[in-house]
Amino acid sequence: MAKRTVYIRVVFLKVGEIDTVKENYFADVFVQSRWREPNLDHSQHLKNSNLENFWSPKVSVQNVIDFKKKKVLKELTFNPRGEAFVVEKRKISGHFSEKLELMEFPFDHQHLNLIITSELPATELEFQEDREELSTINVSCFVDVQEWSLCDYVDSVPYTEAKVFSQKRNVNTKYPGISVGCCAVRRAGFFVWNVIVIMTLICATSFATFAVDRKLPQNRLQLSITLMLTAVTFRLTTNANLPKISYHTRLDKFILANMFFNWLVTAWHALITRFDGDLQATMDNWAFLVFLISYGLFLVVFVSLVLITYVTRNNELQSKLQKYEEKAERLLGGHWKNARTQEQEDVTIRRRAGLSYATPGTASAVYPMET
Repeated sequence: MAKRTVYIRVVFLKVGEIDTVKENYFADVFVQSRWREPNLDHSQHLKNSNLENFWSPKVSVQNVIDFKKKKVLKELTFNPRGEAFVVEKRKISGHFSEKLELMEFPFDHQHLNLIITSELPATELEFQEDREELSTINVSCFVDVQEWSLCDYVDSVPYTEAKVFSQKRNVNTKYPGISVGCCAVRRAGFFVWNVIVIMTLICATSFATFAVDRKLPQNRLQLSITLMLTAVTFRLTTNANLPKISYHTRLDKFILANMFFNWLVTAWHALITRFDGDLQATMDNWAFLVFLISYGLFLVVFVSLVLITYVTRNNELQSKLQKYEEKAERLLGGHWKNARTQEQEDVTIRRRAGLSYATPGTASAVYPMET
């Protein structure tokens, strides 16, 4: 039996809340699978026949956790040459799992993927992105706009993997799949102002302990330890917004570095009691300058790394968006970009006016199924 090609098109009708802690997101998606059926070529009179009797790719969405509603229907279409295609359409509304990459948190971006697989082996079929119909995303209906910014493109990556459906199957058998997803960029403002800035102020306050007479180390130590405990509280606050992961995020590293700096200041105030007289005063002054310069350099390096990450990420997303726009213009014509720009301007106006973000008629336009 010759290998068949199944063309996949996905429309993200609505993307809901992205849950960082549970590592999932809610979405209404439309999935269209299209494949050739040579046995029905030039058989327009059989357009309403029962398609369940013919070959099916047994498509499934692998990373769906739960769904509220699911509709599936099939129809028979023909191209101008009379070649028959079976089109399977399904709408899924539910939660989808997604392994989030949080190394750059809160300056991260996440790919929200739909993992489409088949129960048939890769020797019988392969998945490809539909070259005649464009996969799209309805950005105007994005719900979690206060925390995330949704990119206006959809990316597809076919792959094969080994998996076992039963003990009788060969573990070396490869199965086809395709990952279709969009990209969401986190708005880091909340964490910048409520964690990073405040943590910086707490750590910078440790310099004020040098204003206490060095002959009163107990007062210096009391202030330093209080600042350490405050930093620990902030550490626990950030943990509540993250899943239990085995690596440190960029925010974790920043907080831990500040806590370590506070510890160094506390250790110095304990160590300075081992010296007497003029040597004690000289060493205390030099320690203050070293701590001040070191912390300033740390902040410069941290901000520089964040800016480099931002520029690199932005260039990567712009490159993918440009490729998507070129593909859209090839399929839909040059008017597509103008219509898209006008739609985004309308959404901006509605947001500023406090109206609904949704564009009337958008869902029915991209999801041609009866509701």
